[in-house]
Amino acid sequence: MDVMRRMARWAKLSEPGFVSFFFQVLLGAVIVLVFWVVDGLLDYLLFGGKPLSEYLLASDSHEDFALVLFLVCGLLLYSRRAHRNEAALERALQDALEEAQKERAKMERIFEALGEAVSIQDPELKVLYQNPAHQRMTGTHAGRYCYEAYRKESEACAGCHILASFEDGKVHRAELGPEASATGGYVELIGSSLKGSDGKPLFGIEIVRDITARKLAEQETAALNAALTHQAAELQQANQELEAFCHAISHDMRAPLTRVYSSAQELRGYREQLDENGRFFVDLVHDGCIQMEALLDSLMVLCRVTEVEISCTTFDLVPAALEIAAQLRQDYPDRPVSFRAPEHLTVHGDPQLLRVVLENLLSNAWKYSTKVEAPVVELGSQTTEQGETAIFIRDNGAGFDSTRAGQLFQPFKRLHTYREFPGTGLGLATVRRIVRRHNGRVWGEGEPGRGATFYFTLPR
Repeated sequence: MDVMRRMARWAKLSEPGFVSFFFQVLLGAVIVLVFWVVDGLLDYLLFGGKPLSEYLLASDSHEDFALVLFLVCGLLLYSRRAHRNEAALERALQDALEEAQKERAKMERIFEALGEAVSIQDPELKVLYQNPAHQRMTGTHAGRYCYEAYRKESEACAGCHILASFEDGKVHRAELGPEASATGGYVELIGSSLKGSDGKPLFGIEIVRDITARKLAEQETAALNAALTHQAAELQQANQELEAFCHAISHDMRAPLTRVYSSAQELRGYREQLDENGRFFVDLVHDGCIQMEALLDSLMVLCRVTEVEISCTTFDLVPAALEIAAQLRQDYPDRPVSFRAPEHLTVHGDPQLLRVVLENLLSNAWKYSTKVEAPVVELGSQTTEQGETAIFIRDNGAGFDSTRAGQLFQPFKRLHTYREFPGTGLGLATVRRIVRRHNGRVWGEGEPGRGATFYFTLPR
């Protein structure tokens, strides 16, 4: 067969054109000549009596020459057609092989470009292909069984995700820890299958993802959540104890305070019988009782702010502010304060708690504006650099040193003495507690002698 193929290629039987036809005619002539010589030689050997040349030139000894010539021509034509068909098939096969190689190279480039580690296995779980990312992660194991290469096992792993995909055709996932993975860390395995038209599995495709960083982050997050939960429980318990303490102080101290206050009131009826020092101490006790009463009331407000449940709604803040301002004018008729407010100022929050915020901020603005000639208190809103809407209450009163602004919202911390501006030191602490419960923030700005402005935000 190889000799025939070589002769066919030499004679160019599969090629069209004059050259191929000339070689075929030449090949036919050679075959006819060989037949002529062989026929004459056989006659000479069988019959003898005459020279070989006479047998070769004798026409009567070659009666079947036309038949031989016809058969040779037919054979050549058939051979030409057969070899042309064979050559066409070979070219088609070669083209198909080249196209398959191109597609394979394209697929390999696609897998190589993927950031994921990909391997392909046959139905027996033998590794057929690994892209570079998979090789870097697990090593090169082409030609080996996956369970032997990755897990050092002698048979398929229990619950194998590739085998499960071969069974139902779905995508299956699995996670391995450092003790079982080939990478020594946490990995996620994603297995899918490619099946033929008969439903039988052809290939298993496995994607391996290193999830060590994610797992460590999850563990760290879980630990932080546990710590935060523990701290939140401790903080809740501390708040409950603080609230109980505030209630106990507020209630238990009122009885002796009432007795002291009542005694001071009675002693003030004997003012004429006391000397100047006696009257001073009686007034001191009386004023101290009033201050202590206000302090206990403020503690009770602070406790209620912590306990009450927030019920948020959208409402206008201006009517409540105007009502509080009217009450302040009645309480302090000797302080002609000018109050400015917009027509509407819509906010979202708890109306009762935000009223407490307004009461504390407006009363502070009223109080610290008493020593200026034309006191002005303003309620308004503006947009911050962060795009938030901030509610502000501004006054042109005593102001404060901005370097000490951090002390403003601490309980019992005051930037002015009680003799200058009476107060308990709990008003701004209450404001901060309410604003924080609304997930907002509060801050103050001011300059000594040039007034102060307090801002708070109420995010939805």
